[in-house]
Amino acid sequence: MRAQLLAAGFFLALAAIPAQGETVSLGAHLLGGYAVPANKSDAFGEGQFTYDSATGTLDYYITYDGIAPSKIDLHGPAGPGATAPALLAFPSGETPISGTMTLTRSQADSLLAGSLYMDMHSPAYADGEIRGQIRKE
Repeated sequence: MRAQLLAAGFFLALAAIPAQGETVSLGAHLLGGYAVPANKSDAFGEGQFTYDSATGTLDYYITYDGIAPSKIDLHGPAGPGATAPALLAFPSGETPISGTMTLTRSQADSLLAGSLYMDMHSPAYADGEIRGQIRKE
C-alpha cells in the first residue's frame, strides 16, 4: 500500500511539472520569382521567425526593400509554386516590421512542415509581388 501511495505521489508530481516547449528558428527569403505567378520585380525581403511550441507564439522580424506593401499575409498550407488562402495578416508599415502572433495547432504543424509562406502585395501586384516559403534554419 505504501509503495502504491509513493508511486501515485510520484506520478502526480510529474503531472504538475509544466511541459517543456521547443523553440524553433525559421526564415524566409522573399523574391518576385517565388510569387505565383512569378514576376520580374526587383523588390526583395527577408523574414526571421521564432516559434515557441509551449505558447504557440510566432515572433517575427521582417525587412524589405523596393516595395511599398499594401498587405503582408501568412498563407498556407502550400508548397512552393502552389497557392493557399491567407491565414493571418502581418501589420503593414515601414521596414522593419516585428511582433508576435499566436498560431493554431494546425497552423503550427504546417509551419514546422515548411508549408506556410508569406506574401507581400502591392498596388502593382495585387496577387503578390514577393513571396517566400518559411523554412526551418
